[in-house]
Amino acid sequence: GEPRAALGLAALAGVVAAIATTRLPALPGPVTARPKLRAAIGEGARFVRRETHLFAIARVAVAWNLAFFALQAVLVPLALGPLGLGPAAAGIAIGAYGAGLVVAALVAAPLARRSTPGAALLAGPLLSAVAALLLLAAPHGAGLALLAAGQFLLGFGPMLWQVAQTSLRQAVTPPALLGRVGATLQVAVFGVRPLGALAGGALAAGFSPEAALLLAAGGFAVSLALVLRSPLPGLRQLPVPA
Repeated sequence: GEPRAALGLAALAGVVAAIATTRLPALPGPVTARPKLRAAIGEGARFVRRETHLFAIARVAVAWNLAFFALQAVLVPLALGPLGLGPAAAGIAIGAYGAGLVVAALVAAPLARRSTPGAALLAGPLLSAVAALLLLAAPHGAGLALLAAGQFLLGFGPMLWQVAQTSLRQAVTPPALLGRVGATLQVAVFGVRPLGALAGGALAAGFSPEAALLLAAGGFAVSLALVLRSPLPGLRQLPVPA
């Protein structure tokens, strides 16, 4: 009964979100002629490749999402297997990810006033790497606490990253290209997610959940190395809007 109740709650939330879209305001002014899809995609991709900050964001995001979805594919087998958690405890620990997202969203604005965009952009990959270390230690220690702490950090750090990179993207991208640049980054990120999940699931099935966890940890380490080698951590303030 409980799994069905959770699915029902998820379906209800989806219905509420769909109804809420009907209250969105109409687009102002006439809609201009749209360019051909291939040309629009190419223009957005070329701009991302030329703009130093956007290209760095794209590379970090691809590596991070590969790692994150490799991890998502094995979280439940890891929690119920090597960690020895029951379904309720596993659900609570994995749900700490959502708590991290909410807390980060609440503190993002005050933190931005007291720090720099570069610090927030570094926080996502850095805290993800720390989370991977906690998860690697979980099978050998306090599994519930370490899994929950790791999940919290995976929500908290990347949410700060998301806020900062969205602000940076809007600053360096001309208004006419915002949609195309956003679509380019979304295609790159969403395109690698199934690959990460397949790789994580294959390693867990062929070897063990810990093997997939090592893959995820390696991916988070790569994303941290990429951001450290980029100009992103050095940003003291957002560039003048394009």
